[in-house]
Amino acid sequence: MRRTATALVLAAAVALALAGCAGGSSPSATIGGSPEVIPATPSPTISLAPATAASCDGVFVTVQFGILRAADVNLCAKTTEPITAAAALDKVGVSVAGTQKYGDQVVCRVNGVPSASKPIDVPGHDPYTETCASMPAAYAYWAVWVRDSPTGTWDYAASSITTQQLKPGQTLGLKFTTGTDTAPPQG
Repeated sequence: MRRTATALVLAAAVALALAGCAGGSSPSATIGGSPEVIPATPSPTISLAPATAASCDGVFVTVQFGILRAADVNLCAKTTEPITAAAALDKVGVSVAGTQKYGDQVVCRVNGVPSASKPIDVPGHDPYTETCASMPAAYAYWAVWVRDSPTGTWDYAASSITTQQLKPGQTLGLKFTTGTDTAPPQG
């Protein structure tokens, strides 16, 4: 009997834990006579669409931070009409800053990185702190790429993020590039 009660309590705890992972409304359970409320998983403010270019109903956006060690972004900017690269980034919640001298013609920061106060360590170079005053260093910059289809060839963007037009089915890629790594984004 004791073994059965222990198994039931364990099964209830597992079910409770799984219910908390499911999101939605806040589930509650009674354990030992007192109700315990498990907070719901907060809903994101942006729609987290498919994580692959092939399943995106719009413009797929990939941001690869490389040595900056931030979490990569792989989201779908849902659209049925052509949009600018800046609009696609905005739709998926990615912020971009240009430079003082060149404005949006050059991408200097993505989601606040590289930091204005923390030096970037690029192998073979002295530590570099990005000020966004002018052109970033040739060995530490954001490259902007465009791909015509999920399996197509990557090309550098032809214009600034505010004028670069993208059609549904295309991919926008931002990749932090070092002088030794000039390859297009992965995926």
